[in-house]
Amino acid sequence: MEELNRTESKVRMASNRADIVKKENVYILVGAIVLAVIFNILFYKKGFGISYPIFVLFFYGVVIFTQRDKIELKLNFGTLLTIPIILLSLTYALFSNWIFKVLNFMIIPILIIAQTLLITNNNYYKWFDARFIFDLLGGMLLRSLLYVSEAFVLLSEISKRKIRSGRASTVTKIIAGLVLSIPLLLVVISLLSSADKVFDYWMENVRYLFINVNIADFIVQMIIGVFISIIAFSYLWSLYYKKEKDFPKAIGECIRIKKIWDPIIVLTVLVSVNLIYVVFTVIQFGYLFGSIGSLLPEGVTYAEYARKGFFELVLVTLINVSILTSIINLTKTENPIISNVIKIMNSCLVACTMVMLLSAHFRMSLYEQEYGFTYLRVFTHAFMLYIFALLVVTLIKVWRENFYLLKSYIVISVIAYLALNYFNVDAFIAKNNIRRYELNSNETIDTYYLRYLSNDAVAYIVKLLESEDEQVVYNIKVGLKYRKSMLTSESYWQTFNLSDYRAKKILDKYDFGE
Repeated sequence: MEELNRTESKVRMASNRADIVKKENVYILVGAIVLAVIFNILFYKKGFGISYPIFVLFFYGVVIFTQRDKIELKLNFGTLLTIPIILLSLTYALFSNWIFKVLNFMIIPILIIAQTLLITNNNYYKWFDARFIFDLLGGMLLRSLLYVSEAFVLLSEISKRKIRSGRASTVTKIIAGLVLSIPLLLVVISLLSSADKVFDYWMENVRYLFINVNIADFIVQMIIGVFISIIAFSYLWSLYYKKEKDFPKAIGECIRIKKIWDPIIVLTVLVSVNLIYVVFTVIQFGYLFGSIGSLLPEGVTYAEYARKGFFELVLVTLINVSILTSIINLTKTENPIISNVIKIMNSCLVACTMVMLLSAHFRMSLYEQEYGFTYLRVFTHAFMLYIFALLVVTLIKVWRENFYLLKSYIVISVIAYLALNYFNVDAFIAKNNIRRYELNSNETIDTYYLRYLSNDAVAYIVKLLESEDEQVVYNIKVGLKYRKSMLTSESYWQTFNLSDYRAKKILDKYDFGE
């Protein structure tokens, strides 16, 4: 009986393996190999440029072709994610800010995983459910690895079927013969080249005439290609064959948000905090309208006052946002009267926090007037605008319980990050620092900081070559000379970047000497 069961089990396994060889699976395998080849062509030993959006488009082509039976294209968040993904990938061809290059390298794949899960209906949780994070983690950590073995099983069954059927084509046999002959040819050619210098000369000419092959590079590219292809295959396979039970579902079902905070305790805390914030807000109004100047200690300037309090205000703002979201999601709403009072207190907290943001904005503006613009200061302004937008939708949530707060947070975050990418922060910093320097003859300018801005700022930096300060001109010349030498170095079409191209055109007009 046991022998019979084992035999039946083997038959079922053989049948399952035979079923794996169907056109849908072959398409997935071919698509994964195509992506690996394109990856090597675009990125091996090359920097990111126009290659990044090209690869993204190829990836989408493979996804659409291999998942065409599974994709549901509707005018929803999943489909609309195409816009930020394409626009963010284009930044590698349009701008040269290194901060966004690093951030986008991590963010774009996350957005792609989120979108492919949504449009193929492979998500267990809605995109505005906090537990959707487990879908993302499953996509990043599991889907790319769990089905690697299926690729080898598929290849094995394809080769066995060819052998068993005896229908292997002549071309297939020729290719197999060439592959087997490569190691032998390499050994023979190497020995003959050592034995005869004339033969060695002609072999070198032939090698450079057709293709300059570096064996080490070829091996590395093969390893990269195999790695990329099996990762891509596993992910595409996981999208096509949806499983009923998976890691995201198992973990997510164990986590549920429950309203457990007592409303009386929450109300007491809110009243206490709001009393302090109201007093602080009154003082801030005096500061914002200028009367605070008479209250400053002797010798303390606006800029010093601004610098000292700015980061503390930002930290308090973040604490307040955390308090608000926690109260909204965790506080019991049994008594309608107490619930309405809590809403009023939450609204007061939002209003006070907005005043703090406004105060922090003016503090940072004063500090920039005194010391100029930097990445940190500009990004801080952007962050404050972002927090202000979150506070607005949080206030809506306070009075409308059926309002999806996390949905609004996600949409605002995507739009804000996309806008920041296209704001061209390097050009803004250079333009405003130079304007500040030109308008006030007593001001200095940090030429060393300008030299380390990206090529997006070159069009403004060259204006300092006309400065009357010889030291400023000298420092800028040194920086631009080095920048020009880097731009004239050999590059590939895959690394084309519009910002670098424009900077090179501008710098080619100047002769910085030896």
